[in-house]
Amino acid sequence: MMTRSFARVGLGFLLWTLGQAGPVAAGPTDTPLPTFSDTHHAVSVYIAAGVIKNNNLETDVICTNLDTVAVDIGLEVFDETGALRNSVAAGSGAFLNVGVGKTVTVGTAGTAELHEDQVLTLNAAGNATTVLRNGSGRVVATSKNLICTAVVVDKLHMVQDPATSSLPPPSLAQLQLIKLPWAGGWDEATLNGPRPGGRARPRRTRPRRRDRHAAPDLQ
Repeated sequence: MMTRSFARVGLGFLLWTLGQAGPVAAGPTDTPLPTFSDTHHAVSVYIAAGVIKNNNLETDVICTNLDTVAVDIGLEVFDETGALRNSVAAGSGAFLNVGVGKTVTVGTAGTAELHEDQVLTLNAAGNATTVLRNGSGRVVATSKNLICTAVVVDKLHMVQDPATSSLPPPSLAQLQLIKLPWAGGWDEATLNGPRPGGRARPRRTRPRRRDRHAAPDLQ
């Protein structure tokens, strides 16, 4: 009888413990957004599936600042377990104070085929390897006013002149980036403070909904 009571107590404690555990933050939509090393908070701009760092294939992300002031831009990558594999806050994958109209390129490694301004340093989280077999990614910044593209490329080979070489062109495939909308209803200036460069951020609010039963406005 006492053994059965202990078993009930143990089962109850286990269920209570599981109930106290919150959801695990993982992947590009659930992981909390970073703060850049200059203390500016990031917003999520793009997400992508198919970020690869494996078998001499690497992923490059290229972003241009379309805003009217300088912005911070970063790339976060996640492995197949959903673990975040680099730290924008520590500078890995982060570009600070990117000027108006400027373009930056970050890669999972340096490639012979393309130019990278920076390459990521992967941490030991998740699969604890330096491989992203089937990863995902998130472009973050202090402004949504970016245009970005991403490619998966052959790390080792360069494009050769077909007039002098019979080698086939190296692999290069575009990776789809999904642009995320504004959350709406919050003041970006409250979230991030002044933009890099000193200008205040514009206030963005939801448009007021019209009551369909209300009388029409008279002009």
